[in-house]
Amino acid sequence: MLPALAIILTLATGSRPSAAEPAGWGLLGAIEIREVEKDGRWAVEKTYPDALRAAANDFSVTGYYVPVEAQAYVRSFLLVPDPADCPFCGTNGYGPTLEVHMRKPLPDMPEGTEITVRGTLRLLDSDETYQSVIMTEAVLQN
Repeated sequence: MLPALAIILTLATGSRPSAAEPAGWGLLGAIEIREVEKDGRWAVEKTYPDALRAAANDFSVTGYYVPVEAQAYVRSFLLVPDPADCPFCGTNGYGPTLEVHMRKPLPDMPEGTEITVRGTLRLLDSDETYQSVIMTEAVLQN
């Protein structure tokens, strides 16, 4: 069984970039995802833009904090470009979502807090999930 974070669809067409950081969400939204038949099964093919590959080692993005677990100190969470894109709220469908793993734990904060993080994007080439990137070694910028 896949972990909860792995089954979240991280990108959707027609996504809205954050006004505070259009380049980050714009690059993430430029990832092309296609369902294909491969060896008699459905698979996911992903195409990453060259600009995203070039920025992956030092990537910064501003978005809204979405906790995954209730904890006093948080090491992993989701980031969305718009609070209405919360994947757990069920009112707006799936929007772009970035899974973030911090270098050092942060004190928990209210859901929907706007933050900027910088870290390394790991490109996920697995053909079994729509999830395309995870930010690792992230550091809070504000």
